[in-house]
Amino acid sequence: MNLLKIHRCIISQKSKKGTPIWIKRREAVGKCESKGKEGFKNMRQTRDWENQYITQKNRYPMHTPYGAYETVEQALAGKRNASRFVMDLNGDWKFKMYPSPEAVEAFYEENFDHAAWDTIPVPSNWELQGYGKPVYTNMLYPFKREANGEAFEIEITEGTYELNAPYVPEKNLTGCYFRTFEVPTDYIGRQLLIDFGGVESCFYLWVNGKQVGYSQDSKVNAEFDITEYVQEGTNTLAVQVMRYCDGTYLEDQDYWHLSGIYRDVRLVSKPVQHILDYKAETLFTHPDYTKATLSVTIWPDNSKPLYGEYHAKVTLYDAEQNKVTEMASRTFAECGFYLMPKFIATVTAPVENPALWTAETPTLYTLVVELQNKENETVDIESCKIGFRQVEINSRGVLTLNGKRLVIRGVDRHDFCAETGRTVSEEQMRKEIAVMKRLNFNAVRTSHYPNSVKWYDLCDELGIYLVDEANLETHGYGGQLSASAEWTAAYLERATRMVLRDKNHPSIVLWSLGNESGAGANHAAMHGWIREYDKTRYVQYESGNPKSNISDVICPMYPTMSWLEDVMADDSDLRPFIMCEYAYAKSNSNGNFREFWDYVNKYPRFQGGFIWDFADKAIAIHEEDGNIKYGYGGAFGEDVTDPVPDMCLNGVVFADLSYKPGAYEVRNGQSPVTIEQVKNPYTGETIWVLANRYHTLDLSHLQVRYEIVQNGETLAKGSYPAFYTAAGTTETLPLPELPAKLHGEAYVNYYVELAQDTFYAPAGTELYRRQIPVTSGVYLADEKTIVGKSLTVSEDENQVRITGEETEIIFDKKTGEFTRYQAKSVSFMTGGKDEFYRAPTGIDKGTHESDYDDIWRAEGLDRLKREVQSVSAVSAGNQVLLEVQASYTAEPDNAVLFTAHTLYRIGSEGMELKNEVTNNSGLETIARVGQSFRLPAAFDTLTWYGKGPWETYADRKDAALIGLYTSSVAEQHVPFAVPCECGGHEETRFAALSDGTHTVQIVGSDDFHFSALPYSIAEYRKATYEEELPEQTTGTWLILDAAHAGLGGDTGWTKNIHPEYRVCKGRYSYTFRFHFA
Repeated sequence: MNLLKIHRCIISQKSKKGTPIWIKRREAVGKCESKGKEGFKNMRQTRDWENQYITQKNRYPMHTPYGAYETVEQALAGKRNASRFVMDLNGDWKFKMYPSPEAVEAFYEENFDHAAWDTIPVPSNWELQGYGKPVYTNMLYPFKREANGEAFEIEITEGTYELNAPYVPEKNLTGCYFRTFEVPTDYIGRQLLIDFGGVESCFYLWVNGKQVGYSQDSKVNAEFDITEYVQEGTNTLAVQVMRYCDGTYLEDQDYWHLSGIYRDVRLVSKPVQHILDYKAETLFTHPDYTKATLSVTIWPDNSKPLYGEYHAKVTLYDAEQNKVTEMASRTFAECGFYLMPKFIATVTAPVENPALWTAETPTLYTLVVELQNKENETVDIESCKIGFRQVEINSRGVLTLNGKRLVIRGVDRHDFCAETGRTVSEEQMRKEIAVMKRLNFNAVRTSHYPNSVKWYDLCDELGIYLVDEANLETHGYGGQLSASAEWTAAYLERATRMVLRDKNHPSIVLWSLGNESGAGANHAAMHGWIREYDKTRYVQYESGNPKSNISDVICPMYPTMSWLEDVMADDSDLRPFIMCEYAYAKSNSNGNFREFWDYVNKYPRFQGGFIWDFADKAIAIHEEDGNIKYGYGGAFGEDVTDPVPDMCLNGVVFADLSYKPGAYEVRNGQSPVTIEQVKNPYTGETIWVLANRYHTLDLSHLQVRYEIVQNGETLAKGSYPAFYTAAGTTETLPLPELPAKLHGEAYVNYYVELAQDTFYAPAGTELYRRQIPVTSGVYLADEKTIVGKSLTVSEDENQVRITGEETEIIFDKKTGEFTRYQAKSVSFMTGGKDEFYRAPTGIDKGTHESDYDDIWRAEGLDRLKREVQSVSAVSAGNQVLLEVQASYTAEPDNAVLFTAHTLYRIGSEGMELKNEVTNNSGLETIARVGQSFRLPAAFDTLTWYGKGPWETYADRKDAALIGLYTSSVAEQHVPFAVPCECGGHEETRFAALSDGTHTVQIVGSDDFHFSALPYSIAEYRKATYEEELPEQTTGTWLILDAAHAGLGGDTGWTKNIHPEYRVCKGRYSYTFRFHFA
């Protein structure tokens, strides 16, 4: 350790009682010594978990995961747990939680009694088993900050405390695990390795009471050689896991902080002489990619005497397990000379016409590596899947795969499941990939750490490009560790171990140095090592706007369109431009999405990006009534909560992988197949084309179906013969034969669907849709008279009363709203309140730092006071004209923010509402201009003509089609974990609500926005969870908007509703006609 730093730390801090920290530490050690447990005492004295120089003790070198196969046939199958020389150690372990490492007893000793201990499943996170509490943070470290003199906080100026790496809180929950296992006879005389797939955050290991080693870096495998510690028959295994260690300072990711042994534990038995590691590279020497060279480097275990007498045999098999080529190395003793790496074998072989791996065509070969002795007898067998592909950056700064521009339709993904935390099953992973494929994603960034080994296997097999990201983020500490030589080894190890483990996966096209840690010399060291070790891939890193010595790719977060265009125009830095995060999918968002893809199609160097992020990172809480509540930050009464506790709810899909409404826009906006209008520059003729933007595939795996609709009615439908449009080309899409005498509003709706069943979806699953107008008319509902039977009007100082044979309408002069609206002897609705606010979305709330909702509430939009200046009511034949002048103010200054001049023309059959609203607020945007009404809950069937079928907003409606739709009101509600604005519909011509017998129809003079929901704005806003909405709906809440602001979604912490989607200062006039039947 750096003694100068320790000294500086301990003399500058004092506890609340004035006792220097170093004295407290010495007292703790003294107590430890008095216990007389020598090994335990030494561990406590060294405090390895607070020393950035000690990242491991006795850990086995990282390598490609072992299978320890018994036969070549077994190696070809590639199931790493199938061999009898691999033992699964998952299951129920004995477990006890201690408040700190110092409190731990000598539980690892063979005579210790564990009978009273609990059991815990391995793998799992202990917080999800009832021990400790999950903590979600975005930037904060999960430490409770108390400024009580502990070493992990240092007073840098009087009264100001900062974190003080590498020290962690003394209250450091420590989970102790214990189990027995059997070592069979045929394991004796071989090398035994125990492999922990993932342990958070650090751990010690004992076997049969003897300490084996220590490890940290919680997101990659940790392996130990326990050969000298085991015996034939029964053995004991003890693991002590600390929640925090110095490595925690490098693991400040935006996620749930969870602890324990959360990935698989295996025992692997290898021959004494065995393959330590191997690296496969596919190299191409011909521009048409018909000639490849397979290069394989093999490392023996050079700790074993006579290893130089052995050699490697390498065989390549194709997808059908036919032998492609076979190579044999010289003995390891003969490999290398002088200053070259010695005793490491490299073999190469040409491969003609290899089937190329892409995410669209994930063809895999199997590489089998055998270690053989002098008699050519095989003593060890390993294998892995490989893919032939080449990743390059061309002279124009474009990232290519197999010579073609690579477009990243990506999403950031946490290795996380709502039910099981960071213990993610293969079944769950397959479900996630299937959803990704259905939404046209082709790439994943493993944000922000290496994932389980199985994830990479599946991405190789099923076809997902990966950016493999190192387990490194210091967000809450800043960038100082990245520039500190004291942390260089810890940084570099996180890069090297990731690359060494994952290097042979063809799905990985880029390495990432981590996330949000500033940019410093340590990143440059990571970049340099990776590029020298792996010359077949490139490295990306975002934080600190790094240059090419750190990142080979410009990979910003949340760029603005104007900056993007500036970068595209700058030819002094020709690096590929791939957004590592964009389109923040928190809550109800993903507005403006199509604009990103307009730029991707415009600029070759702008190659897409990764949406933040895939699924809501909520934790499922199973309640006694059987319901599932999806918890976010603060749900568990934890000591540390993020300032924005729901910032973990950023998914394109919900925690259960069902679609959010924005998912449809994402699917359509990034679709690799589109239908576009093209104008011939010479003739001026406009045609429609089918554009294929796949990397490799033609379009024969898809079918194009169409419908011809007129005024919401389907007149004809059909499908086209298969298209064989080559990747990167377009093909004319002739319009189907149209029926004669089309009138009104007619469209051809196109649906691009899977032609055959796939692993991710059945035939007929839609991947893209487009609507083409074929008439210029607009469909309006038949205009129905609102005047019928005679009405009379009376009024007093409080109300206006309109009555007729079947009509009773009461209008409150004080509130300016209808308290009763009965027509046809049916109570249809109340209300008529002007609306300028909405239940805030996650984007509206932002980080509560002058974001939209803060501004709206500061201005008083959520609590406007309506002052009715005048109400006049006159009878005109069989109708009543009701005119209202009102203004809206809010405390504290009571300035007039809005005025409304409303004219109601009321008849026995319906009502016409004309409103002229002036927005004087001066805000950049308000949420809406409209009116709300409450109908009885029985009016629960909704029909509308406009954009649908899913909800739409001004900046998120491209994937929806104009049509006639029917839904229940309950279905209009979207179950966001934090209730918010939802259920809106754009470009509506008319809407109707029915109780099965009676109907109210609303027609707008212009296209309008509306929602019909089972809850009010106030009810949505009040609820912090879906479960807090009223059990019984209080009515059907209808809001008719002349204008409704977009949702935004470029980021989650800036005001980013684009200008064209704002509701700005000015005058808004609108008319709605209600007809009651």
